[in-house]
Amino acid sequence: MSDKMKNNTIWALRILVSGLFLLSAYSKLFPVNSALFVFEKQIVDLGITNWCFAPLLARAIVAFEVFLGLAILQNHLLKNIILPATFFLLLAFCIHLSITIYNTGNNGSCGCFGELIPMKPLEAIFKNIITMGMLVFIFLKTKRKGKDRIEFPFAIFVAVYLSIFMFFQPKCCCSSQTQEQVFFTDSTTTASDTVVAVVDDSTSVAVVETTDNEQPNIKSVVEKPGRKKVNSVFTKYTKFNVGTVDLNAGKKIVCLFSLDCDHCEAASKQLQFLKQSHPDLPGVYVLAFGEEDQVSGFFTAGGGRFPYQIIPPEEFFPLLDKASYPPRIVVMDNGNFLGDFINFEQLDTAAVMQAVRK
Repeated sequence: MSDKMKNNTIWALRILVSGLFLLSAYSKLFPVNSALFVFEKQIVDLGITNWCFAPLLARAIVAFEVFLGLAILQNHLLKNIILPATFFLLLAFCIHLSITIYNTGNNGSCGCFGELIPMKPLEAIFKNIITMGMLVFIFLKTKRKGKDRIEFPFAIFVAVYLSIFMFFQPKCCCSSQTQEQVFFTDSTTTASDTVVAVVDDSTSVAVVETTDNEQPNIKSVVEKPGRKKVNSVFTKYTKFNVGTVDLNAGKKIVCLFSLDCDHCEAASKQLQFLKQSHPDLPGVYVLAFGEEDQVSGFFTAGGGRFPYQIIPPEEFFPLLDKASYPPRIVVMDNGNFLGDFINFEQLDTAAVMQAVRK
């Protein structure tokens, strides 16, 4: 291979690797209203950090990808720092993806290219190995040219990080959400001649009947307990398009829908069917991610309207909790979770009704 051809090959590979890193960063930044929040949720789901620090870490990772993508096109510190750092970063990703496959299987998108190019973990490993091979070739065939000047890559580093954090400012997603439990309350009623008191934690109660001339006659009856009203993670959402609603009062079905999500449209249609076929179905309320001009099309495709409220992405994605993607559908009674439906291709309507009738 002639020197000219070798030089052209090296530059072609450098441009290709640079393009991969810049594309990866771009896919995590756009579309602006959703991509970064999806990436933040992936970071939280992996257990790397919580919602307080995920916005900062997500932008730091994206900025580092942009930095490497640009720094690999310049010559200063290329062999000493840039190429080794890029190689070991990809190696760390490969190790992490291997652990993910071992623990949960080759499922879902690894998030390497956001939603732009969904890739399974195994596909991402192959992509990284090929890229690492190109980096090794570049490293072995590249000769150091002159004296390294740290100010050039440092200037790129500072400019990139300032730009990312300036134009894509992190929004605080700190949340004190906790796993909601079903609580039962002692059921107590009184009348002029009847006193009901709880005997134990079960549904058995003692009824004391009295008259003016008789001693109390105690007998055991069964009374279905109520559920103590608690504050759910949806407490703050009261302003819907139809008016003010207390989601913690009585039985409610709360849906987290993205307005451009096909699975959400299908789930909405199934809930409309349940609404028509089961008169005892509680009220269905939608907490939506999207824009107001998407609402009409979403509910038309979903077979009918439900009361809705559009919430900002920094609130929507944390509310998905253990759901890898929307929709999330929660059946509640007085704020207590009776059913939590996530990560489904098709909503199990029978299970929804079973939760409703608990």
